[in-house]
Amino acid sequence: MIKMKYLLGAILALAFLWGCNDDSDYVIESNPDEFAIYPVAIPVVADGGTYELTINGNEAWNIELVNSSSTAQDWCTLSETSGTGKKVITVTVKPSASFTKLRSVFIEVTAGNKTLKSKVLQETMVLGEDEVLINGMVWSTKNIGAPGTFASSPDDPGMYYQFNRKVGYPSGPQGDPAPANWPKDYVNEETNWLPENDPSPEGWRVPTTAEMVALWNLGATWVSKAQTGFSTDGIIIGVPASVAKQATKDNLKQLGCLFLPQSGWRNETGVVDRAWLCAVRSGTSLSKTHGGMSLGDSGGYRDVWGWGDGHKVRAAMIRPVKNIQIEN
Repeated sequence: MIKMKYLLGAILALAFLWGCNDDSDYVIESNPDEFAIYPVAIPVVADGGTYELTINGNEAWNIELVNSSSTAQDWCTLSETSGTGKKVITVTVKPSASFTKLRSVFIEVTAGNKTLKSKVLQETMVLGEDEVLINGMVWSTKNIGAPGTFASSPDDPGMYYQFNRKVGYPSGPQGDPAPANWPKDYVNEETNWLPENDPSPEGWRVPTTAEMVALWNLGATWVSKAQTGFSTDGIIIGVPASVAKQATKDNLKQLGCLFLPQSGWRNETGVVDRAWLCAVRSGTSLSKTHGGMSLGDSGGYRDVWGWGDGHKVRAAMIRPVKNIQIEN
């Protein structure tokens, strides 16, 4: 990240020097009656924001955005595209959607036969402390706790959720009895987890079955708490077994993998069952009778069908993904 910041600074410095040495572009005038624009370069943080571009002079002008480096639509917009005389234009930039590509675009302001330019350059996304990039997606290192919150740590199962419901039930040891609010006859005919029922924190969502399968296919390796330093055994997913054997609670982000704690689920009666497994809810059921539950145990068994009995009434932990559109 430090290298990237230095690179951005160097690029902006070159843009400024280019503007000062080329009378046909990037011009800043001290005379308010002369046609000019400033600043000649607008550095933008990854989170985006609003910035100002000032136009000097008394002439009529038009503005156009050209040579965008991004495939995203309307990532940079202007408050006005034409006018006369001095004006402060608001430049609005949406948050970046790439971890590798700097966004850039030129703002061309034309008055008569003269065109001046200002360059917008935006930093790339930065992974948060509790985020891991796998398969081009940002995964949380923690499960969902109460609706709208994260669990306290990666080895905390958080709360259990039934398919397409925003009601969380407490985790517990094998045989833990049903909570008082457990529904006796839960039925849900949906095949997708509806957004209004998603218990994920703001900006996050329940992953789809396809996304969970893709994650399992990269590798799923049972690890002990003695190896990882976590409080429980579990599974390292997202990397081959050779990499998973190196995983500890301190290097998951560096290795690009996730830890799923063994937790089991709450069965039809609400009792905690299969506590020796890792059971994770996904966002799309595979049929009307199966809730798309992904499982793993010490034998390496994995099945998005819920071992043949992962019905929607069962409740399991959820590992959410960030609700963003990754940019090419």
